Amino acid sequence: MTAPSVPRIRARKPKVRSGCVTCKSRRIKCDEERPVCRRCRKGWLPCGYNSSNSNQGGHQTQKDIVTAFQAEIGGGTGPRLLPKVRVSEFAEPETLYFDLFRNTIVTNLCLNGYTNLWSRTILRETFRDECVRDCVLGIGALRRAMMDEKQQAKSPGRPPPLWTVPTIAVNSSYTKYQRDAIQYYTKSISKFRSRMARDGSSTPARTILIVSILFVMFEAMQGDTDSVDRIMHAARILLKDSMTSMGSERQVSSALDDEGVREADYFLTRFSGYNSLLSPFYPSLLREQSSEREYGLVTEPVPDETESFRQVELVFERSTTSALIWCFRTCQASIFGRPLDMEKNRAEQALVLSRVNEWCEFIKKKLEQETDPLQRRSWKVMLVEAKMFTVYTTYSYDPAEREILWDARVNDCREVVDLAESVLDDMGPITAMPPLFEDKLVPTLRCLTCKCRDYEVRTRALALYRRLVGPWLENRAILVGLQIMIELEERDRDASGFIPLKSRYRWNVSSWNKDRSELRMVLMGITTGIRKEFTIRQDGNIEDLIKQLTAVSVE
Repeated sequence: MTAPSVPRIRARKPKVRSGCVTCKSRRIKCDEERPVCRRCRKGWLPCGYNSSNSNQGGHQTQKDIVTAFQAEIGGGTGPRLLPKVRVSEFAEPETLYFDLFRNTIVTNLCLNGYTNLWSRTILRETFRDECVRDCVLGIGALRRAMMDEKQQAKSPGRPPPLWTVPTIAVNSSYTKYQRDAIQYYTKSISKFRSRMARDGSSTPARTILIVSILFVMFEAMQGDTDSVDRIMHAARILLKDSMTSMGSERQVSSALDDEGVREADYFLTRFSGYNSLLSPFYPSLLREQSSEREYGLVTEPVPDETESFRQVELVFERSTTSALIWCFRTCQASIFGRPLDMEKNRAEQALVLSRVNEWCEFIKKKLEQETDPLQRRSWKVMLVEAKMFTVYTTYSYDPAEREILWDARVNDCREVVDLAESVLDDMGPITAMPPLFEDKLVPTLRCLTCKCRDYEVRTRALALYRRLVGPWLENRAILVGLQIMIELEERDRDASGFIPLKSRYRWNVSSWNKDRSELRMVLMGITTGIRKEFTIRQDGNIEDLIKQLTAVSVE
């Protein structure tokens, strides 16, 4: 006779309540490694510990965990709870897509700052605006589809591809998640177009701003740089009358108690400015006439040392965005031969340079006083950007003189690379997904690789940039192009270690073939104006390509 089965009793173990707030919010086990636990380091997530709970072992509610998590990613400016999701507000797959957007995409974006925009404003607009809601669900579905994508099989004896194209961008047969992503995104575009056709100029600027950023996000995740260029160009034209002056509050956010909308305004300006100058995929942004509208330079003084980090960060954002606009307009005038009031431009240059030097001194003092490792890293990132603007603003309208000025700033460039390397080393090994819209270290490292002709500095900058490219198609393509440009210029370095001005290039433009398996790269001689054009294949080998490249002049 079979003995009666005895139900197994699961051994009870005391709950560990001393893990980091991020692991608690995700309800996963934390190894409690300090200062950053292994899971957060692997996933590029913000990591922090609640000292009172870790010492006392007190109970933490879910609300406390989320509040602590939000405070951590937001720089400690107070609780900003994510909106609660009610099942009745979403259909079955929509809850999954919203959670993916909220818990993976938003967390990833917050690594780069603008936490009010990503973690509060956009999530709140999801429950208020159908266009925002549909696009958010489309991005969540796209993220779910990307999780299912398998890496391309590596052929024995052959190197991996130089870049990987998301299957949703080139496949005609879609999975359920890819199909949902496209359907939600298409619905959002359709509703937005109908609203613009119906309301026209009365459409709120904040709506145009937020929806445009989400459209850019969807296209950027699948590497469609042509669509990103068109969307950004259209958005800046639509917002032209709402974005008045950097020196005062803009109309898009002046009447709102919403710091997230102000952050969106600055994000859009910085994203378009950096990409038009440092990425070859955005010709419309570089040429657009709307950038010629009047901006007043920010004359706001550097904050007092007693100000909170968040307040300092906001003023720094305004100041550096204003400096970026000056750089953009000056470069645009130089590249396209547009008229420029040289006397006014020199006065503005002196003002910008003076202010960024003040910021460098201020941040260095704060860095010396700071003991918290995470806060020190934030100050270092700000110092990288401030120091780089001292180089950006040492600008000349004459191309040859501009190159000589860059050669004279090698030591400053080396200092910036040292700082950037220190920041990345503090983060530990990057094994997951770097921020999609990183606009601090990535532009800096791209610029140093292109413009600094010291071989050690530019190759170190390229190596650091490699650590930040992640899975993003545009970043990987630029990495390949920068490697090729460096080697082409290095071939003409003379015995004294100098690269002649005639052998220096600007990466003028790039474009893809239909399935993005080939990249067309066009280099323009900085002082000669000679074009060199060639094609890079996805399955190519960089070393072989550099050896085989022959200069092809295009009349």
